[in-house]
Amino acid sequence: MNSYEQPILDFVAGVAAEAGDGAVVARDTPLLETGMLDSINLVRLIQFIEERFGISVPDSDFGPDLFESPASLAAYVERRKQG
Repeated sequence: MNSYEQPILDFVAGVAAEAGDGAVVARDTPLLETGMLDSINLVRLIQFIEERFGISVPDSDFGPDLFESPASLAAYVERRKQG
């Protein structure tokens, strides 16, 4: 687990709690397949990542691989911060 993963997990868990579905969020929870992220929450997640980690997520990076899981998002943030 990298240092970016826990804040992302916490954010996604908060989204799940708001939805009231009681879903457990783990580092490998599929975000799109489970329907945990609707279009509004997807935008909120991107805004959170950009603001929290000081990066910009270009439209060209949007895709199912990016939103595969909290771990894949954390790995993306780590790559963006390094390069």
